[in-house]
Amino acid sequence: MRNRLTPLTCALLLALPIVTGCEAAPRARPVKGGPVETGAGSLESVRRQLQGSWQLVSLEVMTPGGGLATVPATGHLKYDEYGNLTIDGRLTTAAAGVDPNVLNMSGRAVIDPDKHLLRFQDVQAKTAAEDRPLDTRIDPTKVRYFEFVGDQLKTTTKDATGATTAVATWKKAS
Repeated sequence: MRNRLTPLTCALLLALPIVTGCEAAPRARPVKGGPVETGAGSLESVRRQLQGSWQLVSLEVMTPGGGLATVPATGHLKYDEYGNLTIDGRLTTAAAGVDPNVLNMSGRAVIDPDKHLLRFQDVQAKTAAEDRPLDTRIDPTKVRYFEFVGDQLKTTTKDATGATTAVATWKKAS
């Protein structure tokens, strides 16, 4: 019997030097990643400024009459390097019409540095009674506006019309 090469074997033998002998050419334009923007007002700058532990200085909530009233409360806010935001606090004395667990929520935080917005994502929150929603004035699903004033952080919660419903002032813990 004679050894015969099949057409497929011949094609593979002819293609082998072409495939293995080709050297990769450099890209016409190299892909270059730029540095992360870290200047004032950048997302990274805000994250670094927010990162750490904060003590509650004051909590104000909207009254039925439409004004803001100070509610006696204590609390801690913690923002970590992974974007997790935890608020843990309580009212120091009962305040009429205010959910005692308004300061108990955690989740991932999304920050918009241009609009000074802070929004919870995948929020977990506790209520005094599990069958009722959280206080609507400080609902975790609402957007918070933030402002850094010296060593303090001020978070303002607004309703759909843009009216302020709550203001929390925090001081950086040492």
